[in-house]
Amino acid sequence: MHRLLLIAALLIASVAGASAEEAAASRTGLPQSVELPVRVRVALRVLNVLEIKEVAGQGRLQVELTQRWQDPRLSFDAIARGLARDDRVGDEADEYLKTIWTPGLTLDNQIGDKDSRSVALSVHAHGEVMLIERFESDFRFRMNMDAFPFDQQRLTLSLSLPRYPQQEAVIVTTEADRQFSGVDATPSVVDWRPIGLRFTSEPAMGWNARSYSRLNATVTMARDAQRYVLRVFVPIIAVLAVSLFVLWSPGLKEQDKGGLIFSSLLALAAISFTFESSFPGSISLNTPIAEMISLGYLYLVAVLMFEIALAVVIATPQGRWTAEATALRYHLRWALPAIMLIVCLGAALRALPG
Repeated sequence: MHRLLLIAALLIASVAGASAEEAAASRTGLPQSVELPVRVRVALRVLNVLEIKEVAGQGRLQVELTQRWQDPRLSFDAIARGLARDDRVGDEADEYLKTIWTPGLTLDNQIGDKDSRSVALSVHAHGEVMLIERFESDFRFRMNMDAFPFDQQRLTLSLSLPRYPQQEAVIVTTEADRQFSGVDATPSVVDWRPIGLRFTSEPAMGWNARSYSRLNATVTMARDAQRYVLRVFVPIIAVLAVSLFVLWSPGLKEQDKGGLIFSSLLALAAISFTFESSFPGSISLNTPIAEMISLGYLYLVAVLMFEIALAVVIATPQGRWTAEATALRYHLRWALPAIMLIVCLGAALRALPG
């Protein structure tokens, strides 16, 4: 008799365990009784921009990511429980997330793990789930230094659902979600100021040529160009201004002119190395600074060649081209600096944001 009772108890326990496992498994699949695709609403706040590495194409951001979705299986009687929503934070929230369906949202351009992560989870009585994550992480971005130091960098966070094709789940952001999105106006990164945050949707191709949902959140950061004028442009103008002394100084010997020009060339080379170490990418990439310095070498050499060649012709009073050389030298004294100034201004103005 006792043996029969023990066998019956074991059968009941196994059936109860199996039913519990089936119930848990049923909660981890796609939500039932909802229209497909499941809409995962996203809000994103950039709490801080900690670092921007233009040449490496990386940056470090502190982000608060909010996800909302509907799962009727998690609804409950608010009157019976005495609360309208069930809140969990930290490890308790992470453990509960293992027992329910989650969209599996990922950041495609994230580098490494999430640091300083904190999580909060709320389940409302009508079945809406709200998951809030706050963390720091490194991200990979596409940088464009062509307009340095007047450039604007677009730091794009790519959010996707790699576990589910678009027919089953999509990422959306509504007007209500955008009210909780934005970027902090005072980032920690130096010499940068945020302009705004915008969202764009695009499909992403995955395994078996299936289309997946992707939402891009782009933070536009503008470099504070005023801080670079004295540090970048003034040294270049000071070196190139030596050409005016060479062109207009009376009684200056040719060897002295050559010494001044070659000293200016060395100074310009030293400035380029200093800029590249202080502002990585300013010289190695196609920036206005790189254009000015590269053309500055050509300009200084052209000034020296024209001065020496014309001085040799003018030194022969009875020469055939003495009068023409004198007139040409007079015009080149102002034409060469004017052309160089126009070219430098054009390079700087072309880089200004439109």
